[in-house]
Amino acid sequence: MAVLDYLDFDLEVEATATPGSYLVSVLSSPRGEASGQMSFPFNPDALENVILKLGRTRSGVRAIGSPTQQLAKQFGSTLYDSLFTGEVGTCFRRSLDEADAHGKGLRVRLRLGKAPQLADVPWEYLYPSSLRQFLVLSTRTPVVRYLEQPRSVAPLQITTPMQVLVAVSSPTNLATLDVNAEVNRIRTALGELEQSGHVRVTVIGNASLAELRRALRRGTFHVLHFIGHGGFNPNTAEGMLAFEDENHLAHMVSGSDLATMIHDHSTLRLVLLNACEGARQSPADPLGGVAQSLVAQGIPAVVAMQFEITDQAATVFSSEFYAAIADGYPIDAALAEARVAVFSDDNDVEWGTPVLYLRASDGRIFDVANAAGPPPAHGGPAAATAGAAGAGARVVPVVVPPWPQPGAGGGAGAAALPADPGHLPPPGHGEAPSAPSGPGYGSVSTPSGPYDPGYGGGEPPSAPSDPGYGGGESPPPGPSDPLYGGGVPSEPGAVAPAKSGATWAVVVGAIAAVVALAVFLWPIVFPGGTPVSSQSAVPTSPFSVSPSVTVPTSPSPGRTTPRQTWPPVREVAPLKVFRGSVRIDGNTDDWQWQLVSRADQRIAGESTATGDIYLMWDDEALYLLAMVTDPSHDAPDPTQPSRVFRGDSVILELGPNNDGMDVEDLARPIDAYYMFGLPTNQIPVIAILGPNSQGTSFEAPRDSRTLDAAITITREGYVLEARIPWSTTRLNGVQGGAVFAANVQVSERRSNSFSNLGMMSTNPQRSAALRAHPAYWQDLELQP
Repeated sequence: MAVLDYLDFDLEVEATATPGSYLVSVLSSPRGEASGQMSFPFNPDALENVILKLGRTRSGVRAIGSPTQQLAKQFGSTLYDSLFTGEVGTCFRRSLDEADAHGKGLRVRLRLGKAPQLADVPWEYLYPSSLRQFLVLSTRTPVVRYLEQPRSVAPLQITTPMQVLVAVSSPTNLATLDVNAEVNRIRTALGELEQSGHVRVTVIGNASLAELRRALRRGTFHVLHFIGHGGFNPNTAEGMLAFEDENHLAHMVSGSDLATMIHDHSTLRLVLLNACEGARQSPADPLGGVAQSLVAQGIPAVVAMQFEITDQAATVFSSEFYAAIADGYPIDAALAEARVAVFSDDNDVEWGTPVLYLRASDGRIFDVANAAGPPPAHGGPAAATAGAAGAGARVVPVVVPPWPQPGAGGGAGAAALPADPGHLPPPGHGEAPSAPSGPGYGSVSTPSGPYDPGYGGGEPPSAPSDPGYGGGESPPPGPSDPLYGGGVPSEPGAVAPAKSGATWAVVVGAIAAVVALAVFLWPIVFPGGTPVSSQSAVPTSPFSVSPSVTVPTSPSPGRTTPRQTWPPVREVAPLKVFRGSVRIDGNTDDWQWQLVSRADQRIAGESTATGDIYLMWDDEALYLLAMVTDPSHDAPDPTQPSRVFRGDSVILELGPNNDGMDVEDLARPIDAYYMFGLPTNQIPVIAILGPNSQGTSFEAPRDSRTLDAAITITREGYVLEARIPWSTTRLNGVQGGAVFAANVQVSERRSNSFSNLGMMSTNPQRSAALRAHPAYWQDLELQP
């Protein structure tokens, strides 16, 4: 287990009147104070030579023990011996022993404010020969550049996922950066953390200051990660970052100006600068560098790169660094973990490239609420499902046949059947769906119940034609389709909550009794084996709090099942659509790159596909850009365009403003799903679905020939451009300031089957039971 608690060794270096001579003072340590004189061991030419060799651009990693690493050891050893000389060295060794005796680490806080001419020295390579290890390559001895400020910094209480805003800037008049590669690299680095729910990443491509301000207004972020060009202006003695202007040319922004702009965003506690010379500063101004300016104006911690860093090293560094922070590590311990990860990747010296500037006295900038263990599954229930105190979680899958909806009367066992915790909606998203009442659920099938490939795979048998489901091309989409809230794994049924001892036995017995009763009553209540749900297109209702089960009645048109309980509508961030026109040609250069939202809210299933969503509009059409991360590339069945959502696809749900709608109101005739699937023979699969006559589901095909789309396949997924004419939507009042109702979904196909693995949405309250209830859709706002 890495050391997470530290004692501080405060070391200040102060220039004297004699060039090259410095006063070194131990201001505080576990073993008191000390002082000494340092003669800096390198002349300017020798130091520049070392920096060039350590920091020159690399084409790849080199083997551990290379000549460059030997240079780093020689340099670091000489630097250490000159800094930790005499009483200072004795105090350090004794402090290290004191920290070891208490099971703690020793944090070296290097204060260089009174010796700004030493700011460019790569102190991260300090190497005590007696320890035979670089100090920063151990969580026991992190080295930070400490900038003491008048105001103290308290850790920010957060609950994962940690929100990371990535700003990528590549002005056209500077050396070209492969923006897509940069974005893909950070996605790769943080992919597992995103999937596990520890981190959520929002990316701004071609970042301008205006877009950065908008992003910070729209969301709450904990980390700003800048990827781009940096530099130092010797005339103004300021560090600079190259953002983009409206023409994608360089807009040089000083560290102090950037700090002023982000100062009021109090949740932003860490800035990571992956920019060339991001850590440079002027000898005349110790706070002139970008990193120093950010810390001076309130950012608790800044990590900057003092040299260029290769893609491989940056990917390994980012992944381990953010993972350690999400695990609750102090910032300096997290940095040490990341350095060791880079070192372990057969990389000789790039672990010394990051520099940590810190104003938080104990290194703790976050208190992560669930850092002690992995977060619950995305969309899973809260910790209230845990068993008795001291008992570990225990689940027992129970396979059930098609089930009547909950209602009044019946046995007491119904309320004890919870849904699979891995597929419940997140808290506040509505109650869990009821035990299935449609075809394709469970291992017990009825004679006439159609087969659903979403549960168990395989090809579906032929089904009778049903014009209510699109002309009989396929069986009606059951709840297993993620568009309708399904797509869960092939192990169907419910999962019982944790219990122990006699209580567990009672619960299992009750469940068994209810299951047996249902199997016995099924042919009596439903002669012929036809499920009730096949008589109407009513969505499966959520669990009722009533402890009883009754046979439901078919609803009247336009209304939901009687006694249905719907969750309250929550405030959800709107989808903002920016004014402008684009060409649908597979080239995204003409997009304004104003990130609107991310489709990363799990509706159901196992899908890990996510998408960055961009929206634009003009008087003629609505434009959709989705940059999807989904490397599987499984296209939908081109012979069934109305089932596009069963393949890799993007779905826009769009309709009129939902103000004044009741939660029970069903889909209106003008509401529609606009669906765009991966291409077959280079032609995207496009379809529009409208609501059925009752408004309870979306199954009625519409003419989609007016839609235009282009999909470009990438290694990480695909990029969709789509044009939806306003005349096709039939929406009125299209003008700046207009508000409509919408959601955007990213769907993923199950491999080797035209069934669905799952779906992600931009709307956190989008769920199976709410699919045909536009009151729960997001606002879509046309910006003037």
